[in-house]
Amino acid sequence: MTEILHQYIINYGYLAIFCIILIQEAGVPGLPNELVLFYFGYLAHQANLAYPILLIVVTTADILGSFFLYLLFYFGSEWLLKIKPSFFSKPIQKVALLKARIENCQGRTIFFGKLTPFIRGYIPVAAGMLQMDPYIFGKNISLTAFIWSGGWLTAGWYFFIA
Repeated sequence: MTEILHQYIINYGYLAIFCIILIQEAGVPGLPNELVLFYFGYLAHQANLAYPILLIVVTTADILGSFFLYLLFYFGSEWLLKIKPSFFSKPIQKVALLKARIENCQGRTIFFGKLTPFIRGYIPVAAGMLQMDPYIFGKNISLTAFIWSGGWLTAGWYFFIA
């Protein structure tokens, strides 16, 4: 299996890595993000891909995948609330308080949430459902994509240098 994936990365390079990271960040379940990024860093080093381009590809895929999920729930949250079961109530005051608290922090909760394993995939969903400001969301997601995805990719890139 490893040889097949290695050959796939050699043949398709940046496009393969971009598509897999994009799909993963868009919410499709699969392998843990950390493991995939670490492994892609290693494979890209073995396939002699350019590290700066690879870093841009991975960061861009992370940002676009997160924004896709954010926009899906940003524009689809009203529809989801219309089809909810009748026994679920919408606590309007609690939602407004939570949104105000997150916006007062200028997105620090988004920043730290996106850097936290296991919940990082739910942050775009919550931000979209709460109708967060796209500028605040985008600024924090861009920074966390560089730190998280770039960090794991770099770790994989340099881990197996002999």
